[in-house]
Amino acid sequence: MRILLAEDAALLRDGLVALLERAGHVVTAAVPTATELRAEASTLIPAGEVDLVLTDVRMPPGHGDDGLQAALEIRRKHPAMPVVVLSQYVEQQYASELLGLTARDGPSSPSGLGYLLKDRVSKVHDFLDSLEVVRGGGIVVDPLVVTALMRRETNAVSRLSPRELEILELVSRGETNDQISARLHLSRGAVVKHVSAVFDKLGISEQNGNRRVLAVIAYLRAQPPAQ
Repeated sequence: MRILLAEDAALLRDGLVALLERAGHVVTAAVPTATELRAEASTLIPAGEVDLVLTDVRMPPGHGDDGLQAALEIRRKHPAMPVVVLSQYVEQQYASELLGLTARDGPSSPSGLGYLLKDRVSKVHDFLDSLEVVRGGGIVVDPLVVTALMRRETNAVSRLSPRELEILELVSRGETNDQISARLHLSRGAVVKHVSAVFDKLGISEQNGNRRVLAVIAYLRAQPPAQ
């Protein structure tokens, strides 16, 4: 996999480069600012030299959500480009903004999106697996983010059964129906039935767009934005 990396902390950036290269990936560019991320993306992506963009949320030049905004811009210009953003803390507003853009891609578009906490990098196998899921068009939301967002559920989410909540959490982690079936020791048909029930209870139809993304957004809207 060819990865465009943006991370302002030099030690973490160098560590990510080493980790990714040891795993057999190619880091086509590793930059410390959102400005340089945009510049590299504008040349490398059209040239077909990037399979995934991996960026920190908070970066120079503004040291706010510059990395996230650069990722959103890249996604708007290149809707099929898989993007993973890394965050130091659970920032549901940022995750909601990122996933909301993907939901508008529509049901037939590859999602290819991840929102991970930086602690996930230390769990190397999980981190690398998450990148592969996103590259394949899946959605991965860090389990800690999902847990935090489930603490105060909306009425719609609270109507889900414990099994449906469990399955929705696995959907949020980017798992396919087949993977959920194997993990929970359920038939594929049973998983499909549960997933359909989740969509129905959340009021998500096929006409709304990417239903799996919208189901994840239901988590993100389950509690007020962090202050």
